[in-house]
Amino acid sequence: MKISAKKRHAAGFSMIELMTVVAIMVILAGLLIAALPGIQSKINRGKVERLMAELANGLSKYQLDHGVYPQNPLNGGDRDAIGLDGSSILYKHLSGDWDEDGEVDYDPDTDTGEKVYVPRLSFRENQESSDPRVGVSAGGKFVILDAYGSEMRYLADPPNIDPEKRGSINPTYDLWSIVDADPTAPEDQARHITNWQAN
Repeated sequence: MKISAKKRHAAGFSMIELMTVVAIMVILAGLLIAALPGIQSKINRGKVERLMAELANGLSKYQLDHGVYPQNPLNGGDRDAIGLDGSSILYKHLSGDWDEDGEVDYDPDTDTGEKVYVPRLSFRENQESSDPRVGVSAGGKFVILDAYGSEMRYLADPPNIDPEKRGSINPTYDLWSIVDADPTAPEDQARHITNWQAN
């Protein structure tokens, strides 16, 4: 029995058909690769917003226990510099690691460790994490990092401060991330993720 040439040809794809499919796949891959930076930026913004929510929750618990939020020293300096110092202050108060050795400190009054308000700020666990939330600043202080690897900013004035001397925008505290923007450029401030404006 002989198989006709028409039946043999109909069983496979032609070279042109295969090349067309490959070309379409290359175009789709190119579109996907072009969209990846935008997708990664949205993922990072989401991570920062979740971290800020965790910090806000820890700050609320801290305020319930102590009556005030952790305070920044009044040094009258640049708002961003005060916010950077605030990252270290926030780490100490919310992690229970006052001497910045990576461990929760012992509290002789309670015969236990200091209270931890945000467990995810454990320095030891963050060293092993692929997505760390705690790092060491250039000044050697432990600080809270956002998903972009930048230090979080925190600013809280004393509760009864004169409104003219207030450094924070919120009456309670300001918490913000500069994401991957220049902290000193006014045009980049719209990209910051903050707790005082809709993001």
